[in-house]
Amino acid sequence: MTTHQPQSRLTTFCDAPADYIIETYFVLRILIAGGALVLPPALVVWALVDPRVEMMDSLSAFYYTPARSLFVGILVAIGVALVAYRGYTRGENLLLNLAGVLAVVVALFPTADPAMPGAAPTASSVIHAVAAVAFFVLASLSIFFYGQETLDSVRDPRVGRRYRVAYRVLVVLVLVFPVLALVVAWLVESWAVLFAVEAAALYAFAAFWLVKTYELARSQTRLRVV
Repeated sequence: MTTHQPQSRLTTFCDAPADYIIETYFVLRILIAGGALVLPPALVVWALVDPRVEMMDSLSAFYYTPARSLFVGILVAIGVALVAYRGYTRGENLLLNLAGVLAVVVALFPTADPAMPGAAPTASSVIHAVAAVAFFVLASLSIFFYGQETLDSVRDPRVGRRYRVAYRVLVVLVLVFPVLALVVAWLVESWAVLFAVEAAALYAFAAFWLVKTYELARSQTRLRVV
C-alpha cells in the first residue's frame, strides 16, 4: 500500500497541469468573447441610468464620458487576453498578438471628440481609426487561415462541414461590419445606426470565439471519454 501512494500522487500531479492549461484557455476565450458581447449593452445601460452620460453615436465616443473607464477597461482586457492566448500555430499566434496590441491602441488613443464637430482629424483619432480597422482585419485573417486548424478532431464529417461554414460566414461578417461602420459614419447622421453596426462587428468577433470554444469543448470531452 505504501509503495503505491507516491506513484498515484505523481500521476495526479502530472495530469493536473493539463487540466489547468485547458481551463486557462477556456477562461481566456470566454473573456475575449464576453468582453465583446458585454461592452455595447453595458455602455447603453450606463447612459440610461447615469444622467451625466449621454448616448453617443459610436462606441468610441464614450471615451469622452464618465463611461470611459468601462470602454477602456474592457478593450484592454480583450487585448491582454488575445496576447496571452497562444494560437495553435505560429501564424495564428502572431495575428492574435498583433490584434491584442491593436485593441489596446484603440482603447488608449481616442477618436475625435464629438463635442467638436467639423474639427480636423487629430493624430490620435487617425491612429484610433486605423488601429480599429486593422484589429478586425487581423481577427478575420486569423479566422480565415487558422479557424479550421482544430477541425481534424471532429469525427463527424457533417459537423465538421457546419463548423467550416460557420467560420467562413464569420470571416465575412468580421470584415463587412467594420467597413459598413465607416460608410455609416460618413453618410448617415444617426447614432442608432452607427452604434448598432459597431456592436454587430464586435458580436461577429465574439461569435467566433464562442463557436470555437464550443467546438474545442466537445472535442476534449470526446477525447476524455475515449
